[in-house]
This record gives sequence, C-alpha cells and structure tokens, in this order.
Amino acid sequence: MIILKNKPIKLWILCSLLSFFLLISCLYEPFLSKILTLRVEKTLIAGEINYPPFTPLEVPPFGTDIIGFTIFAKIIQGFKYTFFIGLLLSFFQIVSSLIINSLLIYKFGEKFLLPIFLYFDKLFSLIPKPFLLLLLIGPYYSALSFNTDNVQPQANLKFIIIQLFILFLIGIPNLVKLYHTELTFLFKQDFSLVSQTLGSSKIRTVSYSFRPQITELTVNLFFNILIKNLSLFIYLAYFNLYLGGSLVTKLDESATYTASISNEWSGLIGQNINSLASTPWTILIPLGFYSVLIFLLVRIKRYLMEEGAKSIHSSK
Repeated sequence: MIILKNKPIKLWILCSLLSFFLLISCLYEPFLSKILTLRVEKTLIAGEINYPPFTPLEVPPFGTDIIGFTIFAKIIQGFKYTFFIGLLLSFFQIVSSLIINSLLIYKFGEKFLLPIFLYFDKLFSLIPKPFLLLLLIGPYYSALSFNTDNVQPQANLKFIIIQLFILFLIGIPNLVKLYHTELTFLFKQDFSLVSQTLGSSKIRTVSYSFRPQITELTVNLFFNILIKNLSLFIYLAYFNLYLGGSLVTKLDESATYTASISNEWSGLIGQNINSLASTPWTILIPLGFYSVLIFLLVRIKRYLMEEGAKSIHSSK
C-alpha cells in the first residue's frame, strides 16, 4: 500500500524535474544568454594564452567546442528544441493515426485504405530507419547548410518542416497498424457485440466503450513513438542532417566546422562525432543529457501506465 501511494509522488517529482529544465531552457534567450558565458575565444592557462577547445577543467562546467562556444550554454538552449520538436511530432502522429483509424473501422476504409498502410508499414520495416531517412532527407542536405554570412531563417524554417514531415510520414503506418489491431480485437469482445446489437454505432462504441483501453494504448504508444523519434534525431545528426539546418564556419583556408543552427541536443552530438578522440566531452556530455531525458520519459511512462491500470482495476 505504501508503494502504491509513493508512485504518484515519484511521477510528480519526475514531471516537475522535466518542467523545471524546460523552464530554464525557455528562459535562455530572454535572460540567461545575457548572464552565462556563451563563448570563450581565448583564456590564460599556466601563464600562457590558450585557444579553444577547452576541457571542462579549463572552462567549467562542461568545457567548449572547437570554436569556443560553451557546451553548458548550448545544452540549456537546445533542450527546449529537442523536447518540443519530439513532443509535437509524436502528438501529431498519434492524433493522425486515431483519425485514420476512425475511418478504418468501416468497410470502405478497411478495404481500400488499410492495405495501403499495411504495405508501407511492411516496406518501412524492411529498410533500416537511418538509411530510409538518409535516402529521403539526404537530397536536401546542400539546402540545409548555410555559411556564417549567409544564414536564411525562412529557408531554415522551410527545411525543418520538410524534415519533420518526412519523419511524420515514416511513423504513421506502424501506428495505424497497431491501433487497428487493438480495435479489431476489442470489436470481437462480448461487451462490444452486445453494444452493437443494442444499436450503438461503431464510432460511439470506440468513443465510449473502448475509451479505457484506447487511452491506455495511446499513452503507451505516445511515449514509445516519442522515444523512437528522439532516437531518429540522433541518426539524422550522425549523417549531419541536423534538425533546422546546419551552419558552416570556416576555420582556416582548408578546414570548416559544421554546427547545428538550433543547438538541439542530437545536433550537438552529431556535429562533434568526428572529434570523439580529441574532444570527447563535446559528445559524451550532450549524450549523457540525452540519455537522462530518455530515462525520465521511460520512468514517467511506466508510472503513468501503472496508475492507469490501477484506476481501471478500481473502477471495475
């Protein structure tokens, strides 16, 4: 009994932590950017002038990248973009899947629309997601890269919409299949057959009779697709296809440094992946925060599912 009472408290603690970090990140542009050290171009170490990159010991708490921007400031700034992009993408995928399944419960939808989604679900399952994303988004790579003196915010917005639209489409077929499988199972249950015999329409049965089961499934799928989308962001960043585009900085006549414009976390990992041996902190620190975010989402999902199952059991 004590364990059950502690679970809502743990859930609120996790949600509060997530909300606190989001608040800090949202305050970056209006307030924190004026207080924090954003870039260290040079510093005095052991009586000598040194240039970036700097280790976490040289520039606390997390050091800098190879052009001197502090990892700490980038982590704070990029969190809201990472979280909200993943959240909104997952939300629209779930809502769209529910709308599509409201059509599939009828014969014309099951006959004409369902085979299309099942075909693409099978097709997408045969092709690894990273290569599928590279195939679909890769052609836009040149348009996603800008020079420091040629940043185009409108083009940046245009191509982040293209990236998210492709990610959106890739996730839809499997969600539609999972919802349809669950609804097909529920429609075969005795309480559903009785409800339809008494004159209840299919859409009303789904909206009222199936509400507990669909709600539980939706919570489960939402967190699963959110975590999956966050993982896909990492794959995109590995191929230098950063969400929102890239900014190319010329270091010298022969070297350039490509960075994420938005500073979202997967971009911070991808832009420094080739420097793992020389500047490991530039990858491991953002990757650590990314792992903590996924861990928080997994725990929140677990507690929500347990609370939902407990409420359903108590209502019977």
